[in-house]
Amino acid sequence: MKKWTALLLALAMALSLAACGDPGTQENTSEPPASVSGSITEETSAPTGTETPAEGPNESPAEGPAESETPTAGDPSSVLIAYFSWSGNTEQVAQIIQQETGGDLFEIAPATAYTDDYNELLDIAQQEQSDNARPELAGQVENWEQYDTVFVGYPNWWSDAPMAVYTFVESYDWDGKTLVPFNTSASGGFGRSLLGLEESASGAAILEGISFTERTLGDAQSEVTAWLDSLM
Repeated sequence: MKKWTALLLALAMALSLAACGDPGTQENTSEPPASVSGSITEETSAPTGTETPAEGPNESPAEGPAESETPTAGDPSSVLIAYFSWSGNTEQVAQIIQQETGGDLFEIAPATAYTDDYNELLDIAQQEQSDNARPELAGQVENWEQYDTVFVGYPNWWSDAPMAVYTFVESYDWDGKTLVPFNTSASGGFGRSLLGLEESASGAAILEGISFTERTLGDAQSEVTAWLDSLM
């Protein structure tokens, strides 16, 4: 926790220096690249490369983190952990990151919940990518301006992030913020999603992310700790 607080301080100082050289901000309007055909590699193994969900997608609608005072440099309240999770595995990783950093959790949830039928989900996810869709979300982050570092987590769907994640990313101004990705999949890793995040989160500094598979998810606690330490 002390190491992570030191990292936040260093990031805040770096962002302050960058802000001195570029006082202007601009609204993010970029979009991720068009999707290509592939196979869903969901959060862990299941038929055709993803897991039978540990829980359905009909989780409670996301709510913004509770209001807090404007954070000072190195304050954990300047950290947000935003995640989309269908089977619960990405949520598990998000909770570990929250324990390590003391940041706020925010669930990226579509206004209309995805089906809990895996085969039907395959078709929906592929169609959304084909349409380059931006599903409406159930909630938004309150006090976005207070967060300096935002972790963004999601499963690998057809070698990309779910389209709801791009809705989230493109809904906010990332100028001067730090984005840290994390991901769960059967074996596909980040796929092409890192490029999509870079294009959608214009103005953000993007740090090295972490990706979990079925084999590594069991060691998520120690892996997350080591990963956060490596960001120093």
